[in-house]
Amino acid sequence: MKTVLFLLILFISGCSNPLNLLLDPSHVSGIVKSRYGISNQLSYTHKYLNSSLKALPLIITTGTFKNSGQTFSEIDFKVYNKKQPINFKYVELYNSKGEKWEWEIFPKHKSTKKEKHFFTESYKVKIDSQVSHLLRFFYDDAIYLKFIGDVNNFKRLDVKHRTALVQVLKFAENLSKL
Repeated sequence: MKTVLFLLILFISGCSNPLNLLLDPSHVSGIVKSRYGISNQLSYTHKYLNSSLKALPLIITTGTFKNSGQTFSEIDFKVYNKKQPINFKYVELYNSKGEKWEWEIFPKHKSTKKEKHFFTESYKVKIDSQVSHLLRFFYDDAIYLKFIGDVNNFKRLDVKHRTALVQVLKFAENLSKL
């Protein structure tokens, strides 16, 4: 019985390309289709980032453009505030090794929405050429995110959030090597 099962598994796995299995989101732990993409994208993210009830300040998506097949990766920075927008102009990421990433915010690419009980400010930035560097950066126990604006907002990313970001960056790195 074990021999038959082994041969069946060997036959099935021999009929598919192992590289395609590795890059298929259904075979990468936690990767799902993203609800954050736009219509001309096949975008993916981690299930924690996609469906968390928490107001996550940092979401990474990756995928391909439908029309060209070209890959993309991007970070969406989001800040939520009850009273008024903080009008952030810079975003900084730190880790416990002393490494720092920073982005200047260009107002024409930033969006601000008034929801029922709070304001949401969002800024997306392409990170296609920085995926490997960011992956090494996020391999740390402590990641801190700071929004600098009229009011500064500083927070530590929780372990689940950081782990989900690492998974998406790993998937993006593999996808870009095709």
